[in-house]
Parts: sequence; C-alpha cells; structure tokens
Amino acid sequence: MKLLVPFKLDEKYRKIGREIIGEENIIWFPETGDADVLLIRGNDFPRNRKFKFIQAVSAGTDHINLESIDLETIVASNAGAYSISVAEHAIALMLARSKNISNFEHETRNGIYKPRPTRLLNGRTLGIIGYGGIGSRTAEIAKTLGMRVVSIARGHKDEFSDEFLSLGELDVLLKEADYVLISIPLTNRTLGLVGKRELELLKKDCTIINVARPEIVKKNEMLEFLDNNKDVSYLTDVWWGEPGLDGSRRENVVITPHIAGGLSGEIMEFSYRCAFENIKRYMDGKEPRNIVKRDEGLFIDREKIGI
Repeated sequence: MKLLVPFKLDEKYRKIGREIIGEENIIWFPETGDADVLLIRGNDFPRNRKFKFIQAVSAGTDHINLESIDLETIVASNAGAYSISVAEHAIALMLARSKNISNFEHETRNGIYKPRPTRLLNGRTLGIIGYGGIGSRTAEIAKTLGMRVVSIARGHKDEFSDEFLSLGELDVLLKEADYVLISIPLTNRTLGLVGKRELELLKKDCTIINVARPEIVKKNEMLEFLDNNKDVSYLTDVWWGEPGLDGSRRENVVITPHIAGGLSGEIMEFSYRCAFENIKRYMDGKEPRNIVKRDEGLFIDREKIGI
C-alpha cells in the first residue's frame, strides 16, 4: 500500500513520514504513481484518481469539498493535533482581556499612566462549546486557574469539566458562563449556531472567545449585539471573509490573524506526526482516528484557511 504526498514538503516533515511509514511506501511530490492513500493540506488535490483513504493535515475539513470525493473513500481530519497551541491561545486571549492588557499597553506606549481595576478568572465560569481536544485542553488549564467549567460534549468526557451538557442544552451554558469558548467544528448543524437569540441569553459582561470558524457565529447579528452591549467582548482568532477585516474596528473586539494553531516548526512537526501516524494505522488495518462524518460535512470555499 502506497501513500501519495502531492505537495512540496520540507525535509524535516518528510523525515517524520519516512520514520513512521517507510520511504519505500511513500510517493513524494513531484513524483506520481499508483497509491491507495493520499495526504492533503487543502482543497487542491488529485480528483481524477480514486483513493481508499485520505488524511487531512488540518484539524477542520470544511475547506475540503467532500462531495468531490468518492463516497467509498474514508476521509480523516487531524483533529487534536493543534489542541495544545489553540488552548494556550484561548487562555491567552481570556487573560489579556480580563487584565485589560491591550488597552494598558496602548496607553502607556502613548505616555498615559492610568491604573484601573482588572478582573479575576478565578471563580468565574467558562462555558465550552465543543469539548474535543481543544476544549478539553482549555478546560484543563482553566481548572488550574480556579475556574468552573461547563461544557457541551458529544463524546469525549474527562475530569476537567465540572458539568457536561448536550448541544440541545446550549441555552443553559450561555446563561451560566462568564466566558464562552467556541471550539466546535463547523458542520451543517453548527453553521450559524450563535445568533441574536443566543447572544441575548449571555450575562451583560460576558466574554466570547472563538478559536473555531467564523461562520459558527452570525456576523451581522453579532456585530449589532456588540454595538448595543459594550460590556460584552468578542475575542477571536477567525473573522468572516478573512483576510478581510470588515466590521472589526470595535473597542470590544480583539482579533488575532488565524494563528491560534501556531505557525512554528514544533507545532507543525507534531501535526505531521499525528497525520502520518493515523495513515500508518490505516495501512496496518486498524480503524483510523477522526473519520469525517459525510452527512455533517460542509464546504466553504476560502481564499485562505488556517487549521
């Protein structure tokens, strides 16, 4: 069984592939040949050939047109590969906002010395929408900070969340949380999950953190809500129509440029290791992890995609 890698890959990542799968079992770009397994990192991949198994490098697969892939082909995401980095980023956004770091830095840089009270995370409630690798890792860190954690989980559960709810109980989470983390995959069920009705359930000074996909939140309804509720904050690593930033210039909005998953070598090395290990599982006749459910799939044609 052969693996086809149809894109240029740095030697340090190729080395990981050789270590796990074996050089004799991999066809590297620009070479071509018969292969049953395909590694992809975007929506640009060979469609005139049939593969038995396709492994994505990314955690999300909403940028992959699944309808163009044969139904018999197994497609797997790389969910969990970026969870440490994204969880750290989510906590960093929460801490920066609660301590008013951005405003203080801007003021002192401009010669303004104006101390004001800040806010503790300790004792606050974090609501996590989507308790996969990212949600679980964020909960683990949040617990060390003394936070109470309430999570919406479909499968995975552990000791880091104080309470687990179903997606149908989203209203309960929104009413209880001081901080709401959106870390759920974008599917046809979660598209537009958070809109005006849901936002109006929040506490008057709630902070929302989005490290998933922008389309989970209804743009116009969110922006209008933020304009009318200045004490609510939206901290996000994703934005509608990115890299465009239309509507982003608001005092209660903080944006980072889709880098929560990290662009450093150490993170990408771990990501490729996870992808190659899952491919090895398939080649060894084991069930691969993170199989994409076709009936929940959603394709959004993007100019740029992160994790």
